[in-house]
Amino acid sequence: MTFVDFDPSPWIEEIRSLYQESDPAHDFTHILRVYRNARRIGQEEGADMPVLLLAALLHDVGSDKKDNSGDPEREKKNLGRQATETFLDSMGLDEKRKEEVLYAIDVHRFSRGILPVTLEARILQDADRLDALGAVGIARVFLTGGALGREMYHPEDPFCRYREPDDGRWNLDHFYKKLLKLEAGMHTRSAKRLAVKRTAVLERYLLDLEDEI
Repeated sequence: MTFVDFDPSPWIEEIRSLYQESDPAHDFTHILRVYRNARRIGQEEGADMPVLLLAALLHDVGSDKKDNSGDPEREKKNLGRQATETFLDSMGLDEKRKEEVLYAIDVHRFSRGILPVTLEARILQDADRLDALGAVGIARVFLTGGALGREMYHPEDPFCRYREPDDGRWNLDHFYKKLLKLEAGMHTRSAKRLAVKRTAVLERYLLDLEDEI
């Protein structure tokens, strides 16, 4: 497969079926946005597009962001890994690219704090983190927080001026715990440019929210 002849469309419906039980903030619309981000960045950065685009389409298979219950979550991730490998084998991906796809998926999460060594893995991190910024990022924060029953913001210090952010309890704290830090951690020039614009959306939102509350 090459950049010129790679087209994931024949497999889209099969991939979509792998996300049937995903939570709303990590459903297939999220996958498609990350895919589009990755495609845009990858074209500008000269990535191996089959590796990158497959990693983008499969990066959250078996992941449930609402389940932090230990062993059941690990079991889901293992099943997701198996489903991903089975899919890659079924489409005839060569072993080298298969391992590169799996590596990009394994290291993409912000919570793991891993600096990827391949261009494609770095772009996947960038593409996924871009979807946590901007207007859609704001929507996803409150979609996830609502599902988890978190309160919107700390009543006495909503903007974490005098305390450490606790995004396990307060939705708005997630801006300070993670989202406002993402721009500085982007790997590629293309993603940095997009992150500047999307971070500005977050900052404007926080100013407007402060004015309203």
